[in-house]
Amino acid sequence: MKILKTILLTMVILFSACLNTKDTTVKEKQTFTINMVSHGQASDPFWSTVKNGAEAAAEDLGVNLIYQAPTNFDMVTMAQMIDAVTATAPHGLIVSVPDIAALKKSIGNAIDKNIPVIAINSGQDISKELDILTYIGQSEYEAGMIAAEGLLKYNINKAVCINHEVGNISLDHREEGFKYILNQNGIDVTTIPIDATDPSETKELVRSYLSTNPDTDALLTLGPLGALPMLKLMKEINQDGRIKMATFDFTPEIIEGILREEVVFALDQQQYLQGYLPVVFLYLYLTNQNTPAFSQLQTGPSFITKENAQKILELSKRGTR
Repeated sequence: MKILKTILLTMVILFSACLNTKDTTVKEKQTFTINMVSHGQASDPFWSTVKNGAEAAAEDLGVNLIYQAPTNFDMVTMAQMIDAVTATAPHGLIVSVPDIAALKKSIGNAIDKNIPVIAINSGQDISKELDILTYIGQSEYEAGMIAAEGLLKYNINKAVCINHEVGNISLDHREEGFKYILNQNGIDVTTIPIDATDPSETKELVRSYLSTNPDTDALLTLGPLGALPMLKLMKEINQDGRIKMATFDFTPEIIEGILREEVVFALDQQQYLQGYLPVVFLYLYLTNQNTPAFSQLQTGPSFITKENAQKILELSKRGTR
């Protein structure tokens, strides 16, 4: 009996030790802080979906995510934000890079301080200059070419391109790819830069252009901030559907426009992935030293047309597409 008691006591002590070890492990589990600095304006529905993706990944993984963006397209302010974040020594940094020259120094400073960096959405060539973990987004020049090829199917003769963020290298590349393909097919393209903060002014500016260029039969917007005022304009002046409108990216309103055949297609780069995946990649790097095998991970583009728009509409209303 005495031997049995000794055995039982030993088992209790060992079991208690195991419990204490488990509790210590839980208490010592590190909570990582990851900062995301994007160039997207707070009013841009595209970036709200990116943020939703990042926040969902952070919640799934128990990460402390801090999201920041300038109130408008301002590279000086964005560089200052990155510098301020670097000074707090986060465990990881996610950043969009619409202007490599303007942001390279700040991003490089973060890397020099051993902060792992992932670039998203814009600035895919940054990986050629700085030692980032990877770039997550789409190849914008090729996406512009794909947009042109999509509109060519409608036998267009003259096009206009609406740029809502002049100086954004991603939008410039979209425009360049779009123009290249159309010019190769003998089609002129005019670019109209707009002020994204004033939709009414945008609508009237493009209305004036179309009234003096009545042979224009194709319109491409480079994002929702240009597309939404154009949707309103097309309802007023394009009841016969002669002008074929297409856009990069989308919102529920744009999807509804596709279903009503007011927009022929939207190019989807799956911005929710651009928020979700970098948080996952940084977490795996920090906890398991996993590194992506490629310098770029493409999330798009793909076409949203009348055939698949309804399926995406409900997801878009949830803020996940």
